[in-house]
Amino acid sequence: MNRDALADRIADAFDDLPPQLQAAARFALDHPDDVALLSMREQARRAGVPPVTMTRLARQLGFSDFQAFRDLHARALRKPATQAAAEYSTRADRLQHRQQQSGDAGLAAQIGWTMAEQIADAHDDAGIAGMIAAAKLIEKARRVYFLGLRSSHAAAFHAQYIYSLFRDNGHLLDGAGDTGVDGLRQASREDVLLVVSLPPYATATVEAVNYAIARGVSIVAITDSRVAPVAKAARQCLLVPTETPSFFRAGTPAFAVAETLVALIAARGGDKALAAIRNAEMQLGALATYWTPQPRRKRSTS
Repeated sequence: MNRDALADRIADAFDDLPPQLQAAARFALDHPDDVALLSMREQARRAGVPPVTMTRLARQLGFSDFQAFRDLHARALRKPATQAAAEYSTRADRLQHRQQQSGDAGLAAQIGWTMAEQIADAHDDAGIAGMIAAAKLIEKARRVYFLGLRSSHAAAFHAQYIYSLFRDNGHLLDGAGDTGVDGLRQASREDVLLVVSLPPYATATVEAVNYAIARGVSIVAITDSRVAPVAKAARQCLLVPTETPSFFRAGTPAFAVAETLVALIAARGGDKALAAIRNAEMQLGALATYWTPQPRRKRSTS
């Protein structure tokens, strides 16, 4: 069994695990490199469980002991361990320490390189295969709903805006006065909901996704973990890293994946997509939507 197969096993078993085993399982899923690098006691501390829980998890997943579980992760190790999750204030304190050690330029470079690596990670073979499958699912949908709340809203809005340039069946669930979810009243199994949900997960997002699932809607989720609340019942789950040297979790990888996904749909859209984009260009031009430089008037020499 390789690490990807183990991750699938953990995700499949997650809902049936007791709470402490769920906490240990989530740590193993979200921080696989740490499983290889850290002691069992330190992993348990970061997961918030007693050390014996890590052994129980390993045996629950079919390993003889925790060392066998750890060895599998060690064989797959490729990159340095990520930091454990922390609250905003703790993260901000670490951010300031980094700035004191590296200076402004060094800190900015760390953040930039981290985002670049995260985007690359989200576009590995598995990530691209997931995006292609999601594109095929979306292009067959009667309606496509877009949902992202709080810090996840920008990526969902951006995806729907680009999508609207070549298809007219996209609906952003962001109504004023907390009426956004009302758009799902007519949703059915012919439809797809593209949801962006990054930690800390918005309760209203989870509730809206659960309502859509009850109506038979297919879910495409852009999120950070296989056991994130919106991932469990998703037809396609596109995973994006969110760890960052900054105090606020990274949203740039989600933006990149959303843009790539919509670009794939447009690229597969053929002449119909091209005609729609040309029509959008004509409408934007007719309304002078975008600024264009005006020729300068020659000054009179008289």
